[in-house]
Amino acid sequence: MNAALATAISNAATQVGATAASLTAASRAYSLYEGFVFACVVEALARLGAQFEVRDHDDNSATTLVFRTKPGLIFTPGVPYTFVYAQLPSGAEYELHSTLRSEGRSKVLHELDVALVERAEAVRCRQAGISPRAAKVKLLAECKFYGRSLPLHLGREYLGLSSEFRIRVKTIVSNVRSDHIGRMIASQRGTENFDVSPMTPGKVVRFVEWVAKELEQVL
Repeated sequence: MNAALATAISNAATQVGATAASLTAASRAYSLYEGFVFACVVEALARLGAQFEVRDHDDNSATTLVFRTKPGLIFTPGVPYTFVYAQLPSGAEYELHSTLRSEGRSKVLHELDVALVERAEAVRCRQAGISPRAAKVKLLAECKFYGRSLPLHLGREYLGLSSEFRIRVKTIVSNVRSDHIGRMIASQRGTENFDVSPMTPGKVVRFVEWVAKELEQVL
């Protein structure tokens, strides 16, 4: 599956104007899966008419889409990562980040595997050396890549994260499914997207359509 995940990431890199991506088929599977979900969000934004540009940690234009492979701060100087700048037809501006630390409602920092942040907030945070506030995050996706089934504790962890970010567009995404976690999340009016991988193209289409529809309500 690594090769298929890497291909999806490479296609997304081309879509946002990059000449290459840092994640390849040789990268760790969990990092590739996060990159794959990132690519799905890029496609959802494209369906909303977004224009893209890859930018680096200093907010300069970049040609390689460099993913973080461990949680990072938006303002960390000298750390080679990039984000995708997205501008919608309305003129609204956002930044799409991977494995970003963001401040929850309790003021504690949390790792967001994939996050869409208001551009003005991201710029402010880089300038001030602080982390994005929960209210300025427009989308979060918790990504879980597992061999067979998801441990139940992952559902509890997601619900804890969800309580810290009271936003509309948030979900746990995985290449496998768990009926137990699905019921747990549904009981709290949460959203899961299970069985999403290049091996299940129909589920990928459904996921991208869901993201686009939900983002259309908040952007």
